[in-house]
Amino acid sequence: MRRWSTGILAALVMLTGCQAFREMFTARPEVAAEAKGQVLRVERLAQLMTSIKGVPLTREATGFIANMWVDYTLFAQAVAAGRNLADSATAAQALWPDLAEARGEHWHDTLIAHRDALKPQVADSLYKADSLRIIQHILVRLAPNAEPPVRDAARRKADRLYAQLKAGANFAELAKKESDDPGTKLEGGYLPPAPRGKWVTAFDSAAWTLAPGAMSPVIQSPFGFHIIRRPPVDEVRDRLLAFVRRQIGVKIDSVYLDSLATRHHLQIAGGAVSAMRKALADRDQAHQSTEAIVTYDGGNVTVAYFMRWVSALGPTFGPQLAGSPDSSLRRFARIVGQNKILLEQADSAGIRVSKDEWTALQQRYAAQVDSLRESLGISGSEISDPAASAADRAKVAGLKLETFWDGLAASRSRPRPIPDQLATVLREEGGFSINQAGLDRALELARALKAKADSAEAAPKRMPAETPTPGAAPTAPSTVAPGGK
Repeated sequence: MRRWSTGILAALVMLTGCQAFREMFTARPEVAAEAKGQVLRVERLAQLMTSIKGVPLTREATGFIANMWVDYTLFAQAVAAGRNLADSATAAQALWPDLAEARGEHWHDTLIAHRDALKPQVADSLYKADSLRIIQHILVRLAPNAEPPVRDAARRKADRLYAQLKAGANFAELAKKESDDPGTKLEGGYLPPAPRGKWVTAFDSAAWTLAPGAMSPVIQSPFGFHIIRRPPVDEVRDRLLAFVRRQIGVKIDSVYLDSLATRHHLQIAGGAVSAMRKALADRDQAHQSTEAIVTYDGGNVTVAYFMRWVSALGPTFGPQLAGSPDSSLRRFARIVGQNKILLEQADSAGIRVSKDEWTALQQRYAAQVDSLRESLGISGSEISDPAASAADRAKVAGLKLETFWDGLAASRSRPRPIPDQLATVLREEGGFSINQAGLDRALELARALKAKADSAEAAPKRMPAETPTPGAAPTAPSTVAPGGK
């Protein structure tokens, strides 16, 4: 945050007067947030807080709703302004974490390719050592509390499949067709290599009694009925080699990253943890910060770069990191620094994302943008009509968003995530503010509204007055005192 000198502050006081100065630097208490000329008033935010199902009345939830409103509004107003948020330039900004990951993977593959190829004997030795096994299975899923007729039907299906296998059916083909395990079904029932004790007891015990090529009878676990097979080495040699390559790759990555940090004298700045915590508490200011939290020969990691990765890792990562101990923040800062050096190495080696990869990423991103426009109700021609004035399009976009929020409050619509990095791109361009005093006031008002509603619901219901029947004689008033006879 910019620091004003005492002299400038004094001059402003003399020029504007004390009252005007206070008004200028005091947030509007009736406003919770503003974005591109649109205003989220305290009363509206409180109403949303008490109407949207499942929203807790907490400070964190209030900020979450206000930030969602800002992101949606910046997005809608960009669309109304005629901006193509799916063009190549914006897509490249929004997709930079995906592009960085792809470049890093290509560089990793280059490092692995320079090593000697693994020979089949490696897989054979691993299979013979029997420290881990690759198992195939077919699952007939059954809930633990299933009724007897459902349980009997599942058992009959498992017995039928077992009979087909005993008659010579191909295990992998039958698993692809009949298994209820979505994680292995398309893989022909193959589970990843695992040591003894990896799976639930009933399954694991049966799997580790099998000789190569053998198949178990139908066994039951908490997930249902299984038929388990231990494939012979010839069928799993390639899978075992792929597993070894992955293990080697992880080791190479770790050693390589550590060596990069050592060779480039990577250091965590003394005030890094404090700077990171401050950034996590005020992410919008942090995205502009050039303060270095990590230094290395020829470069550094700024708070802004750190926050780009925090945003890229999803909306829950930042709060989780903020609640972590200092050691975790320093570890994450080191990882970010190591990866930045790695990407610079990849760039120096000419590693690029292929045209096909870029096309696939851009198409997926464009589909997300189109889906969000549709969900927010801003995909119609009235938003993009060039004949309409910019002010009119902005007004229509604002009204459409209000309709969306009304639908959300009434459970007619569901929130749709805006691509994380697109939200960051739009925020970095400015044009918005969030008023913490307004958020606090909205939360206070929301709690009052909730308490009032709860009180009204808990109040005893009064019976309606008896409606006279047309033509009937009026009932004489009772002369018996309450409780009398």
